[in-house]
Amino acid sequence: MTVLDVRKLVLLREVGARGSIAAAAQALNYTRSAVSQQLSALESETGTALLDRGSKRAELTPAGRLLVAHTDQIVNQLEAAEAQLLAGDGEIGGELRVGVPLHEGPALLVPALSRLREEHPRLRITLHGVAPDQGRQTVRLGRLDAVLATGYPRVPEPGVPGLYEEEVLSDRVRLITAPGHPLAGSEHPCRLEEFAEDPWLLDRTSRLGRLALHACAGAGFVPDIVSDIGDMQAVFGLVSLGWGVALVPDLVPSRPGLPVARITPAGPELTRRITLVVREGAVRSPQVAALLPAVREAAAELARNQGAGGSLSSR
Repeated sequence: MTVLDVRKLVLLREVGARGSIAAAAQALNYTRSAVSQQLSALESETGTALLDRGSKRAELTPAGRLLVAHTDQIVNQLEAAEAQLLAGDGEIGGELRVGVPLHEGPALLVPALSRLREEHPRLRITLHGVAPDQGRQTVRLGRLDAVLATGYPRVPEPGVPGLYEEEVLSDRVRLITAPGHPLAGSEHPCRLEEFAEDPWLLDRTSRLGRLALHACAGAGFVPDIVSDIGDMQAVFGLVSLGWGVALVPDLVPSRPGLPVARITPAGPELTRRITLVVREGAVRSPQVAALLPAVREAAAELARNQGAGGSLSSR
């Protein structure tokens, strides 16, 4: 019986996630030819084609997708076994690689990680900037051990296999306008259609942008998009200068010196979920087992300090 090489299986998974052999080779610091040779060897061992080489992208064949699904399970089982072995000595050391999204990420993660470093001086924690749409895959592929991720209940998205997600915080998504906007001083929720004639700032490719488009459609209008810049701090600056209105989560901080008014939309509440994402196999590792309660505690503290009016809630 042929026993498949886990390293080759991981290479196949990487190619499937990256979309090309070249991108997978670059991510793994291999040469393209080395990756190609290993995949050819894996195809010989399995006796079937795993990549559609006639496609412009390195598309996985049905057999390749089946093998990758098993690879996620295999890697998680191996990592779980390692976690149990490491948990036996009671010491927490090694390295914990954590993805931190821009803007609001540090407010939640840094206090938790600072506390973790003090309690476990042998644990080396490294922080890594990560784009919102790449965090989950980066954890799945083993580049990071944990990441803070976001999601919007009204914008469903497919799950990423092999991951454990725990919701730690949720916040409202509200409208921001320039202080001089006619509705800026409203003490009551405003109907979204009251902003139908305003210019809008939203990135239609982002989850937040899709939420905004969905909300506007529900209010009976198509927004006039004058900026598709996705960076929230840039959005705050443009709104403050009167370029238009935007939907923004409450936890995203305003820019100093560039004031905006936050307005609650009438109707069903728009919310964002903030989750901590780790691999399923690593949940019981000493590092992650210590990280999860630290983040929960930091989230609860942040909700107490900034959640006036119910804008934030911890889980």
